[in-house]
Amino acid sequence: MKPHVHILLAILCLPITLLSETGPEKDANFSHSVTTSKKPWTKREFRNDPNDFQFAIVTDRTGGMRPGVFPRAVKKVNELQPEFVITVGDLIPGGGRLRDEKEIRRQWDEFNGFVDGFEMPFFYLPGNHDVSNGVMDRIWDEKFGVRYYSFVYKDVLFLCLNTQDGEGSGPFLGEEQIAWAKEEVAKHADVRWTMVFIHQPLWVMEEGIPRNVNGKPVLKKSKTGWPEIEAALSGRKHTVYAGHVHRYAKYERNEVNYYTLGTTGGGSALRGSAFGEFDHATWITMTDKGPRMMNLTLDGMLEEDVTTEAKQKFWRGMKFTENFRETFPFRDKIVTLPLENPLETPLSGRMSWVLPASDHWKVSPRRVSVDLAPGEKKDIQFKVSHQGDVSTYFPLPRLEAHFHGEEDQFHLEKSLYLPLDLTDHVKKHPETTQMSATESKPVIDGRLDEELWSGKPTITRLIPRQADGYAPVKTEAWLSYDDSFLYVAVRCEEPILRDVLSEVKDRDGDLKEDDSIEILFDTNLDKKSFHHFTVNPEGVFYDARQNDAKWNSTSKVVAGKDAEAWTVEMAIPLKDINADPATQKTWGLQMARHRPRLDERKSYQWSPTFWYGNTLPSFFGKLELN
Repeated sequence: MKPHVHILLAILCLPITLLSETGPEKDANFSHSVTTSKKPWTKREFRNDPNDFQFAIVTDRTGGMRPGVFPRAVKKVNELQPEFVITVGDLIPGGGRLRDEKEIRRQWDEFNGFVDGFEMPFFYLPGNHDVSNGVMDRIWDEKFGVRYYSFVYKDVLFLCLNTQDGEGSGPFLGEEQIAWAKEEVAKHADVRWTMVFIHQPLWVMEEGIPRNVNGKPVLKKSKTGWPEIEAALSGRKHTVYAGHVHRYAKYERNEVNYYTLGTTGGGSALRGSAFGEFDHATWITMTDKGPRMMNLTLDGMLEEDVTTEAKQKFWRGMKFTENFRETFPFRDKIVTLPLENPLETPLSGRMSWVLPASDHWKVSPRRVSVDLAPGEKKDIQFKVSHQGDVSTYFPLPRLEAHFHGEEDQFHLEKSLYLPLDLTDHVKKHPETTQMSATESKPVIDGRLDEELWSGKPTITRLIPRQADGYAPVKTEAWLSYDDSFLYVAVRCEEPILRDVLSEVKDRDGDLKEDDSIEILFDTNLDKKSFHHFTVNPEGVFYDARQNDAKWNSTSKVVAGKDAEAWTVEMAIPLKDINADPATQKTWGLQMARHRPRLDERKSYQWSPTFWYGNTLPSFFGKLELN
């Protein structure tokens, strides 16, 4: 018998269970109770490669240090349990001008006190705040032995360089360090990856930093010695990490990833990820295919006691005791906010009322500071009055409360609104406006240049759905009618017309993600039936009877634009909406505008519906026909 036949028979004789075992079943540490051939788990293998490992990078703590951030990072990184932690420097405030040995040692004692909190090894790297003069250099050497070094862990070379190789804060690698680095790289030619850590991003200095000199742009370049390191690393798998600039960014040089990291307590405007300005720890999982990296912002790294029963009890208990149903008039009402501190530490807080721009609302006192000992209870009272008619209620005043505990263990921000039954208010006191008949038939062309649209608008103001503020742009609507048509004109002010979104092209398409005007009529005022019309800035039209988009009216709709707004004109046949102005003198009306911006995806309404959408006729306002 031929050898390959023996092999085939041997394979065929293997136990079927062995041939079918894949994924978790391969792992000797895994056992289960399932006896069926099908298993309630996938075939992926457990991620337990012994060569993989995880470590964390913390970055600049100083250079505009914000106290308390780095100790928070230590606690949170410990909960992730990396195998070790490494830094990219700027660990103490220090700086080139500091030569007071006692103060330098005090700063190091403070920082090392934080490092003692790490439950795993911590690898130091000097930044310009750490070694910028002879005194600081000497103290560093005394405490840490060397200013540049390497180590190998699980076949990965970690090359930790000193970008302050010489007295002063300028970026520089000396000849001796460069020669040493080349030797280390050559010595470890067969490692699976090389990780390079530097404080200052030397490749940026070499390429040049734009400066303005005497009103002219100049590219300031520095000779740092970095090109020699890059040449030594050429052709091998490696990644470079730096700090110093306090802004996160990913670079690609020579098909290699270079990174500048953000902050772990250093000075930052903290404008967010778009600017690369955030406090974070970088989490690296080292695999045979290279490092897998994720930036964990400190605010996103939540400890297991981020909220407790006591904390929940505190914020849930922050409710006004009153519930005013008779909402008009509203004069000298006493509003009580009970506070109780269920924590074992004191709480301090400040509360302030945010009032509408108009002077209709008065609250006293406007601002309150309060301290609560553990277990202490207090009732905070405010006197609230409103002057004006019911149409000036919105937006409502809101109370902004800010509380914090000791050592940043607890922080709460909460908004509270007046304890009015808002839905009850809208139903009892609906928005009301008037519409007059016309004898002049407008030309429906999207241009609001007819005399019919030159008078006072029927609708002059839209507000956010929850009636908690103002619309940032003006929306005006004019409504009129004759024996055959309902006429609608809308002008949507828009300061930057290029931001207007008009993606939908088809009749009755989903316009939710477009800029749009939405208008709904309940012509028989039964608070059940309605007709629904929506149009975007390109004139794409949606119409429906209730939620039935298969129904189509014979309306004419045209959109247009001028220098500062987009506009809509509509002529809706009265018969299409079952309207008879001779007998139906009051209609239900709702109108909304949608502005889906990157930074603001809000809807604004004429009659607020709070947590509900626009299609509830019970929340419609009243349109009175003259």
